[in-house]
Amino acid sequence: MSILPNRKVVWGHLALVAVITGVTVAYIFDARGVSTRPTNLLLIQPLAIIIVVLAAFVLPGIFPRADSDEAKLHDGETCMDLTRSLAVIAALGFLAFTLERIGFDIATFAFMVVTLAICGERRWWVNLSFSAIFTVALIYGYGAITPFPFPLTIL
Repeated sequence: MSILPNRKVVWGHLALVAVITGVTVAYIFDARGVSTRPTNLLLIQPLAIIIVVLAAFVLPGIFPRADSDEAKLHDGETCMDLTRSLAVIAALGFLAFTLERIGFDIATFAFMVVTLAICGERRWWVNLSFSAIFTVALIYGYGAITPFPFPLTIL
């Protein structure tokens, strides 16, 4: 007997939402264990609440009806989709490890170019221009709100 009749479980999405929610709950418990002062929890607690609420909104979509178009869409996930996901994870790891070595600007630009190519953008001029605009906006926008001096190479 099935717990959810006529429903399909999208296991990858369920695992991702479970990990995100679990890490968030563990982090907020750890932060509250250190100190419950408002200065400690000013950003952490509201963000944790938002993440848990968003996970609750996403949860019904993880169990689509077995005969729906959404369930059929997830049936078509292939090994190539997994390969793309792993390539994006590798690109993110490359970004994290090269931020200080080659500069925040070049690492971000390279990450954007590679990720857009992995996700299917084939027009090189769109890829390069979007990556450049995004990188400039990110660096100047983030620099305006964060006093931390990021190592930059070009900008």
